[in-house]
Amino acid sequence: MVLGHRGVRNAEVTENTLAAFEEAFKRGARGIEIDVESTADGKLIVINRWFCKARLGFFPWEKDLEGLRAAAQGQGIKVPSFHDACRFMKSKPKSIFNVEIKSSHPYLCHTARKAVNVIRHHGIDDQVILSSFDINTLITTRFFHHTIETAYLFRLNDRTVQIEDKKRWRFKINTLLNRSGIKGFLVGADTLHPEISLFPRPGARETLWMKAARLMGKRVNAWTVDEPEEMEKAVAAGVAVVISDGVRW
Repeated sequence: MVLGHRGVRNAEVTENTLAAFEEAFKRGARGIEIDVESTADGKLIVINRWFCKARLGFFPWEKDLEGLRAAAQGQGIKVPSFHDACRFMKSKPKSIFNVEIKSSHPYLCHTARKAVNVIRHHGIDDQVILSSFDINTLITTRFFHHTIETAYLFRLNDRTVQIEDKKRWRFKINTLLNRSGIKGFLVGADTLHPEISLFPRPGARETLWMKAARLMGKRVNAWTVDEPEEMEKAVAAGVAVVISDGVRW
């Protein structure tokens, strides 16, 4: 089952927009993956922080909703609210909706708390996988919604807003812990979402996180799967859901 990464990317439509979501389904996707951030005034929008920084020159939390949308419209980009995205998915009742919460907070994740309320409002709880790299986000999600599916995202190399943080030992150690997937097990995530580069080649030995997931009955989905050899790795590992940019569906 293929989920369109941010709808579609590298296409004639802008990622994480309603047009990108429509395009994903036209290309045969069974669902979509989106990024959710909070603006400076606490509104939930669908945008990727790195895309926002590259195209608009600031991170989502640095502008209020009106200011962000005005800047985006100047670039010809229509930024949907999270309500807009949920309404779209409600019109696709047999589809999967992977909501990645990008925002993180030291304790209670306010973005996750608000997102759960919006999901409930639209009645699409059963369609949603709520994923995050941040364990506080997953803990907050589970506290406010006991049954929604949660997924722990992890990758080979972590990213950080402050480049100088990459030189710190704390960041390097944390990257190794994240790469192992152990945090996903500790917070009781239902599903693991590892980057495809963390999967072994077909026929090679299972990694430790794969063995643990199998023994604990955890589901495993993969991202971002675009090349034929990446799909082979995912299939060999028994993955049922892959997130793809949509280049070769």
